[in-house]
Amino acid sequence: DVSPNLSNRLIGPLAKRISVAFADSLNYFPKQKTLHLGNPVREAILEVAGVPAEQAREKLGFDPALPLVLVTGGSQGARHLNQVVCETLPELLMYCQVLQISGSKLFEETRSQAEQVLTGQNEAVKARYRVVPYMDDEMALALQASSLVVCRAGAATLSELAILGKPCLLVPLPPAIGGSPQEVNAFMFARKQAAKVLKDGELTRPNLAKSIRSMLSSDEALRRMAEATLQLAKPHATEDIAAEVVRIAQRGRIKG
Repeated sequence: DVSPNLSNRLIGPLAKRISVAFADSLNYFPKQKTLHLGNPVREAILEVAGVPAEQAREKLGFDPALPLVLVTGGSQGARHLNQVVCETLPELLMYCQVLQISGSKLFEETRSQAEQVLTGQNEAVKARYRVVPYMDDEMALALQASSLVVCRAGAATLSELAILGKPCLLVPLPPAIGGSPQEVNAFMFARKQAAKVLKDGELTRPNLAKSIRSMLSSDEALRRMAEATLQLAKPHATEDIAAEVVRIAQRGRIKG
């Protein structure tokens, strides 16, 4: 996360070198031993980075010509996010497709709510929506296929979105004891024009519908946001971190 947790603050003075995922985190650690090398991402993310979004949508069985909104609350899902997205489906499906990753534990209730909300809609509209409990092998492709990602604001998620240059509407976890690291992450992206933020307490059907429609209505605005997101990417983070570890080990061997 942008704001380091207590364990990282405590171990910082003992570290020979510190690598941070985001440039804003440099302010929390000693300048002389801190590097901005980024956050390692899955190889699958790097592999799909060059795949056209339209091609990725077609591979997943969606209409390649229609915008796709990917909604995910992480592997455990996010009940409030799932509920509000389902409530908003009749409006969203008028102009886009929706792929909703509910989380395994929340799948049945999300699927049931979506079915109730879409009762009476024609089959063509219903075909624009898909809900799945979880995605593993196809998750990278789903991210690349999306025109807009609606999600939480964990550091790993944001690092992947940056690699792919994906416009995003971030709904960070609300504050708990010690604050909300995800809100800090989300607003850092927003300050850099790489995302829009909708706090969990502001997440309502009207607000979500307005936000998504506004973001999808301008191709130019989406392009600018994608470019801003790409500026935060560190595609070689894994190699760079490994190389720094090797350098530290070699120096120690020489001194020994």
